[in-house]
Amino acid sequence: MQTLENMRDYIAVLKSQGQLHEIDREVDCDLELGAIMKKSNCRKGPALLFNKLKGFPDGFRAFGSPVNAWSKPGMTYSRIATSMGLAPETNVLEIIERLSTIADLPRVKPVVVGDNVPCKENKLLGNDVDLTKLPAPLLHMGDGGQYIGTWHIVITETFDRSWTNWGMYRTMVHDRKTLGAPLIPTQHIGMQYATWKAAGKPMPFAMAFGVDPLSPLIASMAIPKGVSEVDVVGAYRGKPLEQVRCETVDLCVPASAEIVIEGYVSLDDLRTEGPFTEYTGFLIKSAKDWPVFNVTAMTWRNNPILPVVCTGEPVEDHLCMSVSLAAGVLDLLRKAGLPVLATFIPPSSALHHLIIKVDKDRFQGTDRELVNAIAGVVWSDKVGTFSPKIFLVDEDIDITDTEIMLWCSATRCHPERGAHLFPDTTVVPLQPYLSPEEKKAAKTTNVVYDCTWSKDIPKDKRPIRATFEGLWSEAVQRKVNENWGKDGFE
Repeated sequence: MQTLENMRDYIAVLKSQGQLHEIDREVDCDLELGAIMKKSNCRKGPALLFNKLKGFPDGFRAFGSPVNAWSKPGMTYSRIATSMGLAPETNVLEIIERLSTIADLPRVKPVVVGDNVPCKENKLLGNDVDLTKLPAPLLHMGDGGQYIGTWHIVITETFDRSWTNWGMYRTMVHDRKTLGAPLIPTQHIGMQYATWKAAGKPMPFAMAFGVDPLSPLIASMAIPKGVSEVDVVGAYRGKPLEQVRCETVDLCVPASAEIVIEGYVSLDDLRTEGPFTEYTGFLIKSAKDWPVFNVTAMTWRNNPILPVVCTGEPVEDHLCMSVSLAAGVLDLLRKAGLPVLATFIPPSSALHHLIIKVDKDRFQGTDRELVNAIAGVVWSDKVGTFSPKIFLVDEDIDITDTEIMLWCSATRCHPERGAHLFPDTTVVPLQPYLSPEEKKAAKTTNVVYDCTWSKDIPKDKRPIRATFEGLWSEAVQRKVNENWGKDGFE
């Protein structure tokens, strides 16, 4: 397994795989760029490299859809696999398995290198800071502004410097010197901000854009509180990640970055961030006042490339979160000793559906007790708050096959006994169907659909799947397979 060192190497690998499309004509960052990405995403098209951006110097580029799905058969998750140093055809369940153990690997601390790195080639400090020099796009009609941060790393620390957090939080440009991003108290950045606010000091921050492909993938995962993502990246790579010190704050960023923005989060200056078109597939019309990110420095390499994700109706680059969240759930359930074989979040569910394959025979208890145990583990952790609807299935079901899952839920889930409601459960308040009161409380009723055969039905009385493999002998199957080509079939 060989992970890539920077985004440009990643772009080159995608090009060699045939899943990079370059656009050489001038493209407008005001809506046109987002529209091109959206139309391509709907077709599960290639990653996009915009080589000429209207109003910006030659050489400034944008890299779109870095981890979205690809339409080539068997290669849906190829960009995620490539980002992880795996073969592009790696099965999604294997990817989830690998990610499910990543936080338990022995940590590898980063190393700090000197300033002779590309991201220091151009610098604007203090009063010279001007965010309009960077190609932040207005992605959708109705968005509150230009969002420079859609696939990046936001770096913060606790006041006592004991915990460095890497996260990915949407970031809007307010003006030449300020940014806006949500500081949700239950997210790690919000927890760290609270430690600085308690001390009465503005929180330092840094943002790194266009780093190696693995780092933003890890930054977007639900790594446990107190664990520094940069150490996890080193653990997965098997070697330290190279970092460089910032210009005006006491933080470090990946040395591979194309663009770096740094500064301090205000204690009392609030400004409206949003609206923004979210992963749920809807333009969320609400906006909220959040503390302002005051920029004290911005640095970038010559001819920088800004990575961009165009969120919206699935499938788009939140494909990576469907994988990482499924991995987090798998880890939680296995550590709880529950008989879970695999987990999966269908990309088209916008993270709302979580499918869990179980081996009921290994569970000493009733059907309802298994449902309660799984729900208790999943929805008591941050990683489960994105998925309010759980589907339990038996081990014979291919949980990555949408048509098989529809058939399974239709034929095995009892309309009354199969649906188990869990009121007053904590959820991500972006779920579109929530009432205003539920959004404010971030609580609603979740559900588990038990699509497994009930233990009340003896194994020898259960229906047999009417498949090619299930209802014909091996001899008949072999004869049919051997003659398939001769019979004129492909």
